[in-house]
Amino acid sequence: MSGTISTERKMEIMQLEMNGFVMRLEPRIRGRFNDSLRKVLVESLLDGTVFAIVESLSDLQRMNETQLYNDRHQRLMELQCIPDLDEQMKQIDINIVKELDKIVAQQQDTLCRAGVPAFRITTSPREIELQMAIISFILTVRTRLL
Repeated sequence: MSGTISTERKMEIMQLEMNGFVMRLEPRIRGRFNDSLRKVLVESLLDGTVFAIVESLSDLQRMNETQLYNDRHQRLMELQCIPDLDEQMKQIDINIVKELDKIVAQQQDTLCRAGVPAFRITTSPREIELQMAIISFILTVRTRLL
């Protein structure tokens, strides 16, 4: 027997995982995981492409966060002796947040283009919370399908 899982078995595993996952969500998010979203999400994951995309985005995000942290630390060391250090660091932190917002928008766009439901470029905390829950599900179910 081959080591690959049939499409039917993948759907079965994902639906079981989805049911358990949704039950563990906070009620305010659980209600947004309606039957339509669940169905489309499972279908979008069947060929495995989305798993690879999410893994690549996670790796890229870790690298970006590390770089931003290192840059911030470097600037802190450089600015240590100036009188308005707090104001300078505040500006650096604002720029970091702006950069992180750009990264989020790029990730949303990538996942939207990949056909992951509920993904679009948005700054709405409510929509982002749902998107984060979807990513959490993708990461959870991925381990069950390997």
